[in-house]
Amino acid sequence: MPNVFGLSYAEIETALLIMVRVTIVMSIIPVFSAAQIPRLARIGLGLFITFVIYRVVPPMHVSLDLYALVGAILSQVVVGLIFGFVSYLVFMGIQLAGEILDIQIGFAVANVINPLNQQSVTVIGEFELTLASLIYLISNSHHLLFQGIGGSFNLLPLPYIGLDPSVAGNVTTFFTQASLIIFKVAAPAAIALFIVNVALGLMARVAPQMNVFVVGFPLQIGVGLLMIAVSIPLLGFVIPQLYGQVPGQLDAVMRGMVPSP
Repeated sequence: MPNVFGLSYAEIETALLIMVRVTIVMSIIPVFSAAQIPRLARIGLGLFITFVIYRVVPPMHVSLDLYALVGAILSQVVVGLIFGFVSYLVFMGIQLAGEILDIQIGFAVANVINPLNQQSVTVIGEFELTLASLIYLISNSHHLLFQGIGGSFNLLPLPYIGLDPSVAGNVTTFFTQASLIIFKVAAPAAIALFIVNVALGLMARVAPQMNVFVVGFPLQIGVGLLMIAVSIPLLGFVIPQLYGQVPGQLDAVMRGMVPSP
């Protein structure tokens, strides 16, 4: 069999497929896909992970023809996209929870640029996302993500995958669970602001001469910021638990992609 730099065509194709899956995942997963990280650093990290995984993944025994190789590359792209999407759902839920609070407090008109995806987001939404990213790194949850990338090659060996109907159901289930993050993160401040709005409504009925808008706007801001500050320790307890659920959900999704024997 012809060799290139001491590697057979099958070994080169194995390394290529590993690099495709790893590169797609690294371009989506939170924190590491941020635009602030230099592109060369992200490429270097992806190549390093590819090299480490290549040393433990058994190479394919035979090389693939052109059409089979294209199909294998597309399979790895699908795996990378689903892996990265499921990993990012938690962060999307946390950011959305912050945006809901922005609407209630009145900060929705003030937008900033999210450095992760270069999109316009609200102030509290960006604060919650930044806090979640810090907790993500401090709690070493990214280590679980790297372990998941390596373990995916044991669960979904090269070169092809299958697409069981359960994959869509598992992704939908995790999306529903990620939606509950909104209530867990936003509940304390949202409930307090709801009580404030009800009280302001009653005051407007009792004392119609009082300008509720003048009194209510700074009151909502003060109560909202106070409750967010009080709930920060709660986030430090809840968010790591949410991160701990991601590996199990990824495992369930990946098992639905195991190719048929």
